[in-house]
Amino acid sequence: MSFADFIGQLNLRYFEPSELLVNTENLDNTLPPREMWNNIAPTILVIDRLRHCLGLPVHLSSVYRAPVYNSREDVGGVPLSQHQAFAAADISIPALDAKGVSLKAIAEFLKLWQDQWFDSPVPIETQQITVPAGGVPHAPLNTREAEGIHTFQFSGYIIYGGSYIHIDTRGINGSG
Repeated sequence: MSFADFIGQLNLRYFEPSELLVNTENLDNTLPPREMWNNIAPTILVIDRLRHCLGLPVHLSSVYRAPVYNSREDVGGVPLSQHQAFAAADISIPALDAKGVSLKAIAEFLKLWQDQWFDSPVPIETQQITVPAGGVPHAPLNTREAEGIHTFQFSGYIIYGGSYIHIDTRGINGSG
């Protein structure tokens, strides 16, 4: 199965597979390994819902980071970054200013979604990833399946970074 086919199964309303591969053409970065593809599913499903609720374009500025790329000073990744596990995305919402809403307010709104249940068209099967710095923090997401409907409980970090919001689904809630 190709990456495009995998992402296609998620029935995203607003994102193309190529948008999840942002910066993978950069020096020191790579495409995410196949064994990590499932890790991005809950994160992008949360972001797709956010885009739907806002009615505004959401820009993905960083998703997967190979360990060497993540360690570069200009990237600023932490040694055990969720980006290395393909479980995180940094987003910006350029049109917010025109609406009179701050990115910080959107980050606070997203924190209200922690522990909420989200539908998924595929089973959520995230996994622990080990990088040179050690194991990327991970706990399995709570999931349910009933009558062919898959759901997961959004557990992860929401971090307001000034010009972006970091969203991950590491299975442990946190914020910053």
